[in-house]
Amino acid sequence: MNIGIIGLGKLGLPLAVLFSKNFQVFGVDVSKKRIKQILNQERFDEPQVNEYLEKYVKNLTVSTNYNVVKNCDTVFVITQTPSLKSGKFDLQYVESALKELHKVNPNCLAVISSTINIGDMNKLKTTHKRVCYNPEFIKQGSIIRDFENPKFVLIGAYTKEDGEQLTNIWRKIHDKPTYIVQPVEAEIIKLSLNVTFTFGITFANVIGELCEKFHADSSKVLDIIYQDRRNYKAGLGYMGPCFPRDVNCFKATCKKERVESGYRFAKLLSNLNDYVVDRYLQKIKSFAKKRVGILGVAYKPNVPYVYESQPLKIAQRLIEEDYEVYIYDPLAEENAKQELNNKAHFCSTIDECVDKAEIIFIGTANYSNIQTVKPRVNPWE
Repeated sequence: MNIGIIGLGKLGLPLAVLFSKNFQVFGVDVSKKRIKQILNQERFDEPQVNEYLEKYVKNLTVSTNYNVVKNCDTVFVITQTPSLKSGKFDLQYVESALKELHKVNPNCLAVISSTINIGDMNKLKTTHKRVCYNPEFIKQGSIIRDFENPKFVLIGAYTKEDGEQLTNIWRKIHDKPTYIVQPVEAEIIKLSLNVTFTFGITFANVIGELCEKFHADSSKVLDIIYQDRRNYKAGLGYMGPCFPRDVNCFKATCKKERVESGYRFAKLLSNLNDYVVDRYLQKIKSFAKKRVGILGVAYKPNVPYVYESQPLKIAQRLIEEDYEVYIYDPLAEENAKQELNNKAHFCSTIDECVDKAEIIFIGTANYSNIQTVKPRVNPWE
């Protein structure tokens, strides 16, 4: 198999020399200087690049002319996408490379490895029909090692065949897991994964400031915190007798002790959690129906308690706006009645709730698998 690489910069060259170990590789770069550096095997700063270039140079052909990739089965596009003033990524170099590729090789699989915006793949697909998104997860200073030893490979493919073709290439490099998803899902994963890392760094610094104020060892504190990491699904916000109280206490403590980062962080968490209720209220209202059924108002499945329950808050808000609210939650019914002052209609069966309501909101996960022909707002799906 012949593999093409468009863009032989800081990421593209390491990828090209890595693939040269197992494939015939044809690289393109618009910079004559860059091509000359590669042909002369000049010293590159990135570890392992020169070692691989020296070993596998016989399998690597480079040029400024796109004709060099005209016979490649798969071509990786890994050009720069600098940030615009808006904060979004500039797609012009990827678009230009893809247009030039399409002229010489319209039937190849074009693999976009540059960091792009969410939604860009659909735009690029209008230029070249066979496109996949295969973002890299590497770090400067260990690029080749990271390419060879990733935690996983992420592929956004429009067809199963294209996803498998790309998977087979990476199987020649390593045996790590491969996840094939829709291109837009891959775009979201790539961008969001780095956001989670920044969240982790910010959290560590918040704890660092708090520990400094109380003369505690932040390394010990964080090491133990990291022993309990939980993978949540998207849905309603945090509720119950612990999380809201603890966030409020954390915020109050930081405010009193003038731990500014901790106070801002906790305030942000509270605001975002409140926004979840507003968001689902707007979704319910968007259906323009006045009779709303809510399945589950406890703060979590299989308990009778309604501490800080967001489904209950949604019910309260709807009642205040003159909606007819029907609730099914036999375990939490008595507690919910007290909170709602008997202003909601409590149903004895799910069927009764579904029959009387025009729209169903599923408040707790144990009701997420019910079948109904009515419009549904289900945060657990």
